[in-house]
Amino acid sequence: FDKLREEAELMLKRTEYLQKKLDEINYPAWHMKFSNTVFFKRPPLCICQKYSLANGFLPAYGGELSHIVVMQHVKESVIDEFVEDLVSYEKNGTIKL
Repeated sequence: FDKLREEAELMLKRTEYLQKKLDEINYPAWHMKFSNTVFFKRPPLCICQKYSLANGFLPAYGGELSHIVVMQHVKESVIDEFVEDLVSYEKNGTIKL
């Protein structure tokens, strides 16, 4: 069980990391404690497609949303690139392909 516990702890740590990075750029996002899913304002289509984001519509939570389920393959480098793409699109209307 130690290996499973380590993996779960790592996913929660990376979930917190994603939330922190989105907070740093003032991007509307939230997650529940002990959850590895982060919900946020839906980004432009090019970003949704690049990261295969799951999208939905919840009026009570601001309308058009996306979310990321942080699993073992979601490394901090991927989170950093995702946040960099959000910032880049806001500034220049482009992302890294």
